[in-house]
Amino acid sequence: MTPLHRIEERLRALTGRQAVALVVGANLFLVVLALALPPDGEMRGPAILSILGNFHILALHLPAALLLIVPLFETFERHEQATVTVRRLSVISAVGTWGAVLCGVFHAHFNGFSGEAIELHLWGGIAASAFAGLASLALVKAFRVRLAAQAVAIGVMSFAAHIGGELVHEEGFPFKANKVASPRKVEIPVAVAQVSQKRDDYAEVIAPMLDAHCVACHGAKKVKGKLRMDSLEALTKGGSEGSTFVPGDLKKSLMHVRVTLPPDDEEFMPTEGEKLSKEQIQALGLWIEGKPIPDELAKVVIAASKAAKK
Repeated sequence: MTPLHRIEERLRALTGRQAVALVVGANLFLVVLALALPPDGEMRGPAILSILGNFHILALHLPAALLLIVPLFETFERHEQATVTVRRLSVISAVGTWGAVLCGVFHAHFNGFSGEAIELHLWGGIAASAFAGLASLALVKAFRVRLAAQAVAIGVMSFAAHIGGELVHEEGFPFKANKVASPRKVEIPVAVAQVSQKRDDYAEVIAPMLDAHCVACHGAKKVKGKLRMDSLEALTKGGSEGSTFVPGDLKKSLMHVRVTLPPDDEEFMPTEGEKLSKEQIQALGLWIEGKPIPDELAKVVIAASKAAKK
């Protein structure tokens, strides 16, 4: 007898109450763990749990796919009782979702995540695990009941996946269209360029650039390393790794140091999406040093920021 058959026999030997207790208990454990290990933006050890957390991104795809496949088998076969294939896929999906959420709790707590969207994704994932487990319990019911339970589980999982997709990619994922081509880059000689006396360089040039390239990981929804970059106050405050913005000092301003590192450096920023252009880095450096940004350079940077947000 194979290990899979042994597991199936033990699960089928459970009474209804025992099965419910198993699903509820497993997911209550996730709730307690999430409360004990909150996503507070602090990066910490031990390394083994940090590494285990990284597997969240790998572990979530298989159970999500299986959860989508189960109702297809149900619909095409339309048996009054769940088939062996449906039972196996449903149980594997429920257990896999639970494991993915467990890794997700570790990922958020030990790898420095925080923010509204992180919290929403975390609790959405726990809810998805619970409903996937309940869908597996419904396998003993009639065809329509099973199908309804699976549809609800897919809906909850889709909500959690949508929030997670926006965290990894950008707002509007997966329904946002591809970005348009970036505007042609033009090198602006600062010494001879005109400078507007009316423009607020931070509000009109720097803030839109940070919003396009940095706020996705360092904003209200997602806060990596306790660093927010969605306001001047937050930039001045910095994050867990030090001062992000030190007026007049490029070497102490980590926001400039990180974007000027070689792209293959592990501390290079941004880690996701498009890297800053030469013009954007040039404008950022001028602003940190307290120098006005030339008009033509500002136009190029503003256009690039708008293109990156599309």
